[in-house]
Amino acid sequence: MKKPVKIFFGILCVVFVCIFAYSAYRLYGIMHEYHVSDEMNKDIRSQFVTSVTALNQSAANPSANAASTEQSPISVDFDALLEQCADVVGWIYCEDTRINYPVAQSTDNDYYLHRFLDGSYSGSGTIFLDWICPGDFSGRHSILYGHNMNDGSMFAGIRKYTDQSYYDEHPVMYLNTPTQDYRIDLFSGYVTGALDNTTYNIGFVDDADFQAFLDQASSRSNFRSDVEVTAQDHVITLSTCTYEYDNARYVLVGKLVPLGGQTVEAQVNETPAG
Repeated sequence: MKKPVKIFFGILCVVFVCIFAYSAYRLYGIMHEYHVSDEMNKDIRSQFVTSVTALNQSAANPSANAASTEQSPISVDFDALLEQCADVVGWIYCEDTRINYPVAQSTDNDYYLHRFLDGSYSGSGTIFLDWICPGDFSGRHSILYGHNMNDGSMFAGIRKYTDQSYYDEHPVMYLNTPTQDYRIDLFSGYVTGALDNTTYNIGFVDDADFQAFLDQASSRSNFRSDVEVTAQDHVITLSTCTYEYDNARYVLVGKLVPLGGQTVEAQVNETPAG
């Protein structure tokens, strides 16, 4: 082999080694971020969340009457948790899934994209409530955001609701807050654009406007649900990235059912419609 050819192949080998080393370094960094985020969430769950063993089995067949005696499957020590982070507004939980996270709210929708509750960097971020929604979930429509992580954490799992059988196995979630616990009766899941004003609308002119929003959400759903929603209900949307097209989002919409037989008053016209 001629010397120039040897030099060329030698340089090529060095390039390939460098590319491999950099790729391995990047992969290690990503896996390390996942591990750190997972450990931080495990730690906060171990400190502030306990399982409630006497769960009313009516959760498998949601009804308004069942909510009068039903408990959330988990109990959250919000007094202690709020001492650690005053931005916490709730805890989202779905049985037999990885969705089991605190919910925070900041003064914008950027802060918790890549931060954990203590303000430290986290590639996975924190599940957060849209900054313009009432922090006590008293608005007609509340919106939660979470990343679609490749390791299946955060809100990656809501993409599974494209499968009817998955919905049938997980028809409800739970939202615990410092003042009230809720069952979330899921009734719609679909792909939409990040700038879809209808999906992300939280201000409604009147009951008819809100009912039109609910009807449209139901009509777009990937799965069939028997949950009935009216303009007197409160709903919550879980939103995460998806990749069907640029800036696509997958959203999961559910009715908030107060547990313990309590009700909440709707805040009408929180913001101008749009």
